[in-house]
Amino acid sequence: MKLEELKEILARGHIVKMAKAKCVFCGKEQEDYKGVYLMKNDGTSNYYSSHKCLMNHTKLKRDKRKIRWAEAFHITREKRRTKEKERAEKEKAKKAVSKKK
Repeated sequence: MKLEELKEILARGHIVKMAKAKCVFCGKEQEDYKGVYLMKNDGTSNYYSSHKCLMNHTKLKRDKRKIRWAEAFHITREKRRTKEKERAEKEKAKKAVSKKK
């Protein structure tokens, strides 16, 4: 759409929804025109919300699960915590059974 068409639509009171894209590295969701798209030769495209995400992923080759400000870090941490809780509960149950004998 051209700028004039958008202005006309907004003047009429219609709501225009912009497309949202999710960053490959940090998981931030924002309008797709704000970030950077990296097009690869195999046809895949990666969206990065900032230059910081782009450099950490491509140049520095950092693992997004080990970077504290990335969404994948928090997801991984929650999974690890639930597994540890389940393991601790199983151990408590085994000790309780062995004490009864």
